[in-house]
Amino acid sequence: MPSYFRGSLLSALIAVTIFATAQEPVKPKLNPRIITATRQVTIFSNLEIQLLEAVRKKDKAGLQAMLTDDFAIDMPNADRLPGDDWLDSVMAKDYILKNFGVRQMSVADLGNAAVVKFDRPQEATHKGIADSGDFFVVDLWKKDGDTWKLANRYVSKVSSVVPKGPSKPTGKE
Repeated sequence: MPSYFRGSLLSALIAVTIFATAQEPVKPKLNPRIITATRQVTIFSNLEIQLLEAVRKKDKAGLQAMLTDDFAIDMPNADRLPGDDWLDSVMAKDYILKNFGVRQMSVADLGNAAVVKFDRPQEATHKGIADSGDFFVVDLWKKDGDTWKLANRYVSKVSSVVPKGPSKPTGKE
């Protein structure tokens, strides 16, 4: 192989390596086509909705039945919240879940466990203060006999509720 060709090939490989490793992940656009839900997505969508309905209706027994004994929630910039503390907080009269959604779900079925990720828009208040917005949730569900129980939840707020109507510039910004 001629040395000029080897040098060009080496330069090209170095350039490709540098550019490939220096790239940040790019957020893909949402696909507008309708995608049929998989069996797992259908099962876990129903479970997530059942869980959130129990919170909304203050059904403590129903909610407790869906959680493992060692259930906990993790959030950015916060200590781990044990399940009993979370249960008490969402069952308190000063927490009101008005409405919610479950969208963009995917499920990694691992046999006796499943990792479920989804976006959850919600409208809620806690002690009279709005707790509304869009949340990114990753749940770890574990098989318990013939049922699934929520073992861990990782949740992060990703945005606030968008005000209704277009924003008009005031000239003061």
